[in-house]
Amino acid sequence: MKKFEGKIAVVTGGASGLGRATALSFAKQGAKVALLDIDAKLAETVAKDIRQSGGQAVAVPCDVTNQAQVENGFNGIAEIYGAVDVAHINAGIIYKPLYINELTLDQWNHIISINLTGAFLCAKQAITQMLESGGGNIVFTGSNWAYVCDPGFASYAASKAAVVALARALALDHACDNIRVNVVCPGNMMTPLLEEQLSQAENPQAVLESMGQISTPEEVANLVLFLASDDSSAMKGSAVIIDQGETLGYGPGLSVRKNRTSVSRAV
Repeated sequence: MKKFEGKIAVVTGGASGLGRATALSFAKQGAKVALLDIDAKLAETVAKDIRQSGGQAVAVPCDVTNQAQVENGFNGIAEIYGAVDVAHINAGIIYKPLYINELTLDQWNHIISINLTGAFLCAKQAITQMLESGGGNIVFTGSNWAYVCDPGFASYAASKAAVVALARALALDHACDNIRVNVVCPGNMMTPLLEEQLSQAENPQAVLESMGQISTPEEVANLVLFLASDDSSAMKGSAVIIDQGETLGYGPGLSVRKNRTSVSRAV
């Protein structure tokens, strides 16, 4: 039995990166998948890939900062498949490094509107359906930069820290409604967002090497599916860091040592 057989899974920002990876994984586990993304063409490409592999998927054009579009998107999904069982609220953006004296109000508002307000609007619709259907699971995409941060990313760090706080508050609010809410907090992943960020650097290769070990979207998607499944039934309001050990230092993601020399320890 596939873990999400018969479940309806919504993924925001599902056209690329982590969203694409989780959408494909949900489909492999039997879910009917709806991909919400502002890039309608790319989202349809992912949905088509799922359908060609024998799964069920629909692409829903949606700007997560637009309340009417979010409401219409979730209502449309309910008409096609039924009430949402699982929502991976993942859509987000990041800018190149900008210190606060360089950051404009428009840039600040843009980050907050997508990363935080968009998460609120999508969670509102998902939870509304889950309250009517008897429960469900929500997994937000936060960031390890909710806890640690590189210089110049105040707006992104603030937005993701707020997402973690929002998720924990919603987990508390709806624990008695059979609705679980958790957060994945990835470090560096090789996604289009990171590729765009690297393209803006003076020396992309040097920046890439300084990051150490980088996760794949599929590695993080495994955690998303765990949190969205009954396997994590005891987890409510958890924010799980998955960053190759990046926050342990704080520094680059830990690399696996090869040819490790064994060390005997005196007892």
